[in-house]
Amino acid sequence: MAKVVYPPRMQQRILASEAPGGEPASVALVAPTVAVPGEPVRLTVAATDADGYPSLACDGVVRIRGPLEPAGAVEVPFRAGEPAVARVEGVALRGTGLVRLEALLAGRTWPSNPVCLREHPAERIYWGDPHVHTVLSRCHPERCRSVPFAYTAARCFAGLDWVSATDHVSNGRCDLGAWKEEASASEAHDDPPEFATLPGYEASLKGGAGGDTNVYMRRWPAMFVDEYESGDVRTLCAKLAETLGDDFFVVPHHTTRTGKHGEIPDAIYPGPDLMPVIEIHSKWGTSEYRGNPNPLHQVHPGPSYAADLLARGLRLGFIGGTDTHATMPAGFGREHLDRLPGLTAVRATRLHRDAVFDAIRARRCYATSLERIYLDVHVAGAAMGETHVWSEAPGPRRIEVTAAASSDLETLEVVRNGKTVHTDRPTAWRGSVAWEDEEPLERPALDSPHLGRFVYYYVRATCTSGARAWSSPVWLVEQR
Repeated sequence: MAKVVYPPRMQQRILASEAPGGEPASVALVAPTVAVPGEPVRLTVAATDADGYPSLACDGVVRIRGPLEPAGAVEVPFRAGEPAVARVEGVALRGTGLVRLEALLAGRTWPSNPVCLREHPAERIYWGDPHVHTVLSRCHPERCRSVPFAYTAARCFAGLDWVSATDHVSNGRCDLGAWKEEASASEAHDDPPEFATLPGYEASLKGGAGGDTNVYMRRWPAMFVDEYESGDVRTLCAKLAETLGDDFFVVPHHTTRTGKHGEIPDAIYPGPDLMPVIEIHSKWGTSEYRGNPNPLHQVHPGPSYAADLLARGLRLGFIGGTDTHATMPAGFGREHLDRLPGLTAVRATRLHRDAVFDAIRARRCYATSLERIYLDVHVAGAAMGETHVWSEAPGPRRIEVTAAASSDLETLEVVRNGKTVHTDRPTAWRGSVAWEDEEPLERPALDSPHLGRFVYYYVRATCTSGARAWSSPVWLVEQR
């Protein structure tokens, strides 16, 4: 029996007071990206206004239809004066393969994110925003909202599985009191297996010293570490290790930003375990390669794109985040709208802080913009984020891709060593690639003191909505 559950009154008041929305303009319907047929699932439903805020004027019923059990449409009533946000419990999905649901309101229809229905999945996909700023950042306070709002909006409104409030600490923008408030709120909202919070903060570094860098941790230390004045990303990691051991890693973001570029020279590179991924996209733009269609407005002239760092043998997976300075996880709300909001998908066996942390560190993750795109990629049998020796991929390498989105897929591109070597053009919301790269690995191989001779592959998916997805690379190395 389907059951509609509304947020507790406190969470409703937080949404209504900090982000009041007007007349409903669209409906966001979020379903699990991986589910077992017949297994109970939870759906998140939100009616939003034209600016992406939860509507306070919705006085109607959202109907959800699709391959549901029990069969038939589910009705979610909303009442004017309250945030149009709810979740649906007590339903399951039937069938196999990729499916979508639909939300209907006032004669209009919106698709959900795609769902992969599979018996006995080895892993699930959990969506999060690893880069959210609150008023504690002391940056754009006219836009930012409270720390409780960040977690409430992420869980109740955006339907995320996990989130990280990564407030600024450099240049006097944090003190012990704010740090304690940040840690306390994170611990209070961490609620596995329903919702996870990932401890984190943003440490600003100068251009050439690492640029703007986020720190993610398993646990909250007594105080943050900041190296803005005289250090770099390597000294930052050394000081963090004194307190946290190996329970942290750092992530450079918008590495192509003028003035705070992240070229990451070898002298300060902390290694693949302490810097496992790069934030390839945020609302500021994409730092994939020079000439990409969504660059930052002001771009550093040096080699600071993801393609530049990968070509040097830095083993970096991909994540995406909003870098929202309006405290709207997953990108809802009016603020700087330079580019589409970013998100991160992690592959894990459970929803827990440690599982999210471990998945990103192991590069079992991928980045998207705007949509929760389903992406499954294997290169010569290796999953995204893995490193294999050449002898494990003799002869032609088979690249297998399955993708699906809310909007239609436009292209699925296989990227090898920074160059697109194969393109498929699906004509619907789901598509696949099965292609063999027959070129001998010795020809395109790059050389690096970090990896030796190597070749890397990843997949880029582009949708008609403008949304994109980037799989974490697979590395094939001559020897370990």
